[in-house]
Amino acid sequence: MIDDMKRNWLKWLGLAAVSGCAQAQPKSRSVSTVKFNYTDRYIGDVVVDGAWTGSVDAYGGGGGLAQGLLAPSDPNRKVVLKVKWRLSGLYDIASNTYSRLPEEEFAADVPVSLPYPANPSYLVLHFYPNGLVEAELEADRPKRRVPQPPGYHR
Repeated sequence: MIDDMKRNWLKWLGLAAVSGCAQAQPKSRSVSTVKFNYTDRYIGDVVVDGAWTGSVDAYGGGGGLAQGLLAPSDPNRKVVLKVKWRLSGLYDIASNTYSRLPEEEFAADVPVSLPYPANPSYLVLHFYPNGLVEAELEADRPKRRVPQPPGYHR
């Protein structure tokens, strides 16, 4: 049986060790999301690691702040995001209208491209026509990788 004095010393040492570990780790920071859609379909209800991040028009781009999304505290750590999204309406460039299609739900484990900046401000998602989704962290406002098609009206 441990006497009270030893128990108190063990508690104190445990608290000192825990507080020292907490101080040694850099803090995470929240990031805004930016989504680029390179497809002819509307993408709705994009969810990243359980946080809703909005939607994006066909061939469009958009952003917003998602509650609870944090940039990793270690810029060298490999990060994989759970991304869910829904495809719906098909966009016609000539008429500038959407045609209704049944919604299709998708999910993917999306690795964040390395390296990324030590203090990122944006989580960027790129949705490609082949179903591929890429993620990156950026310090500055991100840019499209694929230009919008000729005649795009929005």
